[in-house]
Amino acid sequence: MSEQNFDQQMKKLRRDLAFTRGVCIITSILTLLLICGGGYLFMRMQGVLENAQPILEQVAEVDIENVNETLWQIRTTLENVDLDHVVETMEQAVETLEEVDIDALNSAIEGLDTTELSEALTNLNDAVESLQRMEDSIGSVFGR
Repeated sequence: MSEQNFDQQMKKLRRDLAFTRGVCIITSILTLLLICGGGYLFMRMQGVLENAQPILEQVAEVDIENVNETLWQIRTTLENVDLDHVVETMEQAVETLEEVDIDALNSAIEGLDTTELSEALTNLNDAVESLQRMEDSIGSVFGR
């Protein structure tokens, strides 16, 4: 009996050993797959980091105080805007533009001397720049 008992125990131990060996192989394969996946993910993240580095450097160079001040000025300006008045003005502009005779404008433009028109526009732009410089200088004198 003891020999039969010994054989049964050996069979049981062999089955347990085979089961343990199978579990170890599966665990090893899963571990290798996880390591390969981690390596792949690491390589992909390196590529993303190389692409993102110039963007991060540009973001680091941004003057946050200046951006905040500009946003504050925009917010203040927008708070003072009367949207109803803007809508009315836009509606009036649309009505005015609807009344414009495009064919008549085209006919008038065709008859214009473009050289003379260009010179007139250049003179007008020069005059506007001169007025802006004068306004700036007057503003600096009075502290505006």
